[in-house]
Amino acid sequence: MGSWSCAACTFLNENDALATCQVCHAVRVVRCAKCRQEITVGSRLRVADKVFHPNCFVCTACAKPFPTPKFSIKNGDPYHSACLPKAPEVLCAQCFKTIGSGPRLTVSGQPYHPGCFVCTACRKPFPTHQFSIKDGEPYHSECLPQEPVVLCAQCLQAIGCGPRLTVSGQLYHPDCFVCKACRKPFPTHQFMIEDGDAYHASCLPSQLVTCANCRQSIGVGPRVTASRLTYHTGCFLCAGCHAPFGKARFQLQDGEPYHTECFKQLYNPRCEVCDDFIPYKPDGTTIAYREVPFWNMRFCPSHENRDRCCGCQRIEPLAPTKRFVVLSDGRKVCQDCDKIAVLDTLEANGAVADVWEFMASIGISLPKLPVYLVEAQILSQHCESLNRTIHDHSTNAPVRGHVTRGLCLSEVTQVRHMVRRGGTAVPEVVAVDKNRSVTGILILHGLPYDLTAQVIAHEATHAYIKLSDHFPDHLPMLVEEGMCQLLSYLFLKYKQVVEDDSSPTMRATFRARLRAVLVQQIETDQTPVYGDGFRAAYDAYTRVHSLQTIKPQS
Repeated sequence: MGSWSCAACTFLNENDALATCQVCHAVRVVRCAKCRQEITVGSRLRVADKVFHPNCFVCTACAKPFPTPKFSIKNGDPYHSACLPKAPEVLCAQCFKTIGSGPRLTVSGQPYHPGCFVCTACRKPFPTHQFSIKDGEPYHSECLPQEPVVLCAQCLQAIGCGPRLTVSGQLYHPDCFVCKACRKPFPTHQFMIEDGDAYHASCLPSQLVTCANCRQSIGVGPRVTASRLTYHTGCFLCAGCHAPFGKARFQLQDGEPYHTECFKQLYNPRCEVCDDFIPYKPDGTTIAYREVPFWNMRFCPSHENRDRCCGCQRIEPLAPTKRFVVLSDGRKVCQDCDKIAVLDTLEANGAVADVWEFMASIGISLPKLPVYLVEAQILSQHCESLNRTIHDHSTNAPVRGHVTRGLCLSEVTQVRHMVRRGGTAVPEVVAVDKNRSVTGILILHGLPYDLTAQVIAHEATHAYIKLSDHFPDHLPMLVEEGMCQLLSYLFLKYKQVVEDDSSPTMRATFRARLRAVLVQQIETDQTPVYGDGFRAAYDAYTRVHSLQTIKPQS
């Protein structure tokens, strides 16, 4: 007998024949199992404890009624016999074809045609129905695949069926699994793995430290660590004197330790003026020094205003044996420049000849002009008479930018020039030919030979411009001085090619280095007239590669 649940109070009534609820006496509501609507009056069908409207009891597949009381139930739903769902096709696990309703074998949950269930190795059937399964495949016992030979990861010999150890995916004979460093076993079965190899904790490579001095293992003894390097305490020695440090401070150079004093003696720069070590800044860790351009002459900042050589611009050292030579007008020259200094007019003839020969080689023809070597005071007087500013040579101060060391004369009627009298050069007054439009060239005496020749080349270019019909009477100062700087620059470059590049020995001489300084001074001159003028003239020259072409355009 069935039961029903009251729609009003949800009480479960055990007697299906009751029309009212035993608790609340509500009238029983019957609902169609198909449409879930209430069945009040009229006919109804009861099928398998379910109640339907007559029109709702239809075939689940075609939705048509059953003209006769015959129907089939599948999975709780009614079907015409012709509408029953068909069973799914079964495929053979070997040939993947339909097995149908014929005979079949089921092995490990897989269906087979009887003729398809054969040995995976020999493809023959199992007449006695005895077989073995390996990796899900059937085999005759004699066809089973052989187990692969397992090799010990240490000795590379077969392990066989005896005991084995598996560590990090590697198999070992028990006796072969030992520490890679000391080759001893692990009696407590405790070990560490590093880079795939087994070690005792004390044998780990990352725990082994090598002394940076003797290159031997330090072990677990005392050690000293400096700049990420580790030493035996007895090996931590000064790289300079090889003595221990004790409690003294040390400094590192290229990864090696030094006593502070040893480091100072070996690496701290010395002042090339006072020959003492350049002092530290107040912080005690860094030093500050000045440097003469190009010469790499380092000196203490306190020597910045000491006298300079009027030739190479190096600073006069304090040592009596290195003091500069004082010229008659108070200027100073270093001992290197003094060896090649041109002191009087007669000595200048060689430099004049060099310059005139160079000028002729590039197509500039100059008449013979008098060239006089004079003191700084005489050059200053003539410059002042022409309203030309000039560097105060008497102070021997550092040179900044271009310095006037020569003058091309056109109106001066007489001049005092230098004549050697025995061991010294003295001034002497001579008359200047008034019939020349360019009456002479004045050059400071006592300059080194190449600087003298450079100044002569500069002033000779002024003379050429004044004498040449290609130029107007008055050129812009930037144009004229730029061309004069260009010719003196080309002369120096010519001397470098002819003399300095002839051999490595020549390039190392003081004269070659001085020429390089003079070239650099012209190239890096930042004054508006001489520096910018030179660069403009040089750019024009490099474009046309001809002095004759740029002269009229200038």
